Amino acid sequence: MNDALIIRDARPGDEAALAKLAAQLGYPTRAETVAARIVKYFGNAEERVIVAELGGVVVAWTSVALVDHFYTPRCVEISGLVVDSDLRGRGIGAALLGEAKRWAAELGVATVRLRANVVRTEAHRFYERQGFARVKQQIVFETAAGLGAAADTGAAAAPAGADGRGEG
Repeated sequence: MNDALIIRDARPGDEAALAKLAAQLGYPTRAETVAARIVKYFGNAEERVIVAELGGVVVAWTSVALVDHFYTPRCVEISGLVVDSDLRGRGIGAALLGEAKRWAAELGVATVRLRANVVRTEAHRFYERQGFARVKQQIVFETAAGLGAAADTGAAAAPAGADGRGEG
């Protein structure tokens, strides 16, 4: 088995691994849902799902997007990052962040931003070690869109004690 870490864009066939890792992040989902939703990233110049592969197995991912609001400078935003819980502390997350930073520079964007749940204190320390600085705190609000039971959440059943947002 080749133990070289490979950083690449997600591709068809990665769905089950991406779903498994999303569940570790606190977002249970099904491989079928991932398969249906991930196609928007393939060949997309402004959004990517970047994976880390070790020994032919996807062991981590990050989702990144160019954010270009009319009222703020453009940035690349990381909307999720997860490394398999058995492989943390081996530089895999740092390698994914390195690729996100490289891509931002390629796009001519000066800032890479991410948001981390307040309860993820280990992740906060990791991001700070990687050169990220805390710039503000926010409260997230959401409401139902009025679609009722017909809405597709894409989530698998949440494990006992979890609320599906990693806050369990």
